[in-house]
Amino acid sequence: MLKGKNVYLRLMEEKDIPYRVKWINNPEIRHTLNFDYPISEVGTRKWLHSVASNPGRRDFIVCDIETDKPVGYGGLLGIDIKNGKAESYMGIGEKNLHGKGIGFEIRKILLDYAFKELNLNKVYAYVWKENMPMIKLNEKVGFQIEGLLRQDVLSHGEKRDRYIMGILKDKYLS
Repeated sequence: MLKGKNVYLRLMEEKDIPYRVKWINNPEIRHTLNFDYPISEVGTRKWLHSVASNPGRRDFIVCDIETDKPVGYGGLLGIDIKNGKAESYMGIGEKNLHGKGIGFEIRKILLDYAFKELNLNKVYAYVWKENMPMIKLNEKVGFQIEGLLRQDVLSHGEKRDRYIMGILKDKYLS
């Protein structure tokens, strides 16, 4: 378990599947994501079983520290120990918690884990060009825009631009 002040992260389990499905299928949430939707509990269960034993990723559920209620998700993908890097992702599934600093806390917990526990040197994230709240959150933690990937991904029926943002261990820890 990775603890913060208001939330903690624990590895995703089967009991979390209904939350993840609800969040990803929510139109207000999914417009910021790159998922084929709708998703089902059956498909998500298969996905969880396939990724749970993959050493190249960690998929967490974010829980409220007082109530233990799941409120979001986050993780690291493509964990590359040799080159010291990984992709980070996160989302707050409960819309009423958007803009309350939870995203900042999730991002900090993930970076602490990546840099202090896994001893990675770089963490990067892909962010839709129009997702200003996530761009600003990443910049607040110390991420920098490293490039614009034009018409990079077909998502929600259109070719979309996205930034790649990154942060280095020495910058984060300084």
